[in-house]
Amino acid sequence: SLYDQILEINGNNTVALENQGKIYYYLGRHEDALACYDKAIAINPNLITAWFEKGYTLRKIHRYDDAILCFDHALSIDPEYTFALANKGYSLNELGKYKEAIACFDQILESSGNNLRAMTAKGIALRELGKNEESLAYFEKAIGINPINSFVWYNKAIALRNLGRFKEADDAIRIVNFPQRTGKK
Repeated sequence: SLYDQILEINGNNTVALENQGKIYYYLGRHEDALACYDKAIAINPNLITAWFEKGYTLRKIHRYDDAILCFDHALSIDPEYTFALANKGYSLNELGKYKEAIACFDQILESSGNNLRAMTAKGIALRELGKNEESLAYFEKAIGINPINSFVWYNKAIALRNLGRFKEADDAIRIVNFPQRTGKK
């Protein structure tokens, strides 16, 4: 590949290493991607994007604890790095550490109150903590921003079922299956 040629000339080219890592990631060659990110980080330990991409790859292969360490490292370089904070929160949700995840999403929502993904992820965490009614407020706000987001409707339906509101849950699932009918009776 072009990146192999660039790295043959200059093995310390972190841009080429990161881009090669992204190509490996998209090809499903996650261990090769991780090796590229590790090489880039060894060259420049403050390369925030390499820490993020490594964490993102680890999250993709369900190595959540390792991913969180990478996201934390990226956040130590830039505490405002929203992508790292969000992915740390998603990883914490996957580990069942919902209260810690909520703290991440709250931090995002403080600075970006209409962040659809943070709203939805916080709603999921609240629902998993058994706070279904509270989770509905976040799903409703997210739906207000994007009324055809089937992922939000699906998660809302789960919360409604958990509350025994089966008719409303069924209506939400219909919207998941037929999003173009949102708001129409």
